[in-house]
Amino acid sequence: MSFQKDVARFMLVGDQPITNKLNLKNAQSQLYMDLITEEYKETLTAFKENDMIEVADGLADMVWVIMGMCNSCGIDFDTVWQEVKSSNMSKFVGGKAIKNEHGKIMKPDTYFKPNIKRALGLE
Repeated sequence: MSFQKDVARFMLVGDQPITNKLNLKNAQSQLYMDLITEEYKETLTAFKENDMIEVADGLADMVWVIMGMCNSCGIDFDTVWQEVKSSNMSKFVGGKAIKNEHGKIMKPDTYFKPNIKRALGLE
């Protein structure tokens, strides 16, 4: 299953442009950035109102418009995801997380920063 491919099919049927070339400077990217902002605000409102159904809907809508943004900008999300996942998993020491008092998983010496430049094919 690929969320990005699902959204690409939607965009093609809806006559929206998809690109494989990295490019933030296009009208389609701006549209999707605006949609991301809109969906985030709706989800935040639902969260504050303790509305589980609208939060779930909003989260799915955010993933949808984020995948649309990736398709509009030429970002291969799966490749970037794998790089970020590897980086996040480097936060565990001996299979254990080190957390701060708020429960946030901290970055120990084993942590390495994701190489997004490589994931985007820019190096």
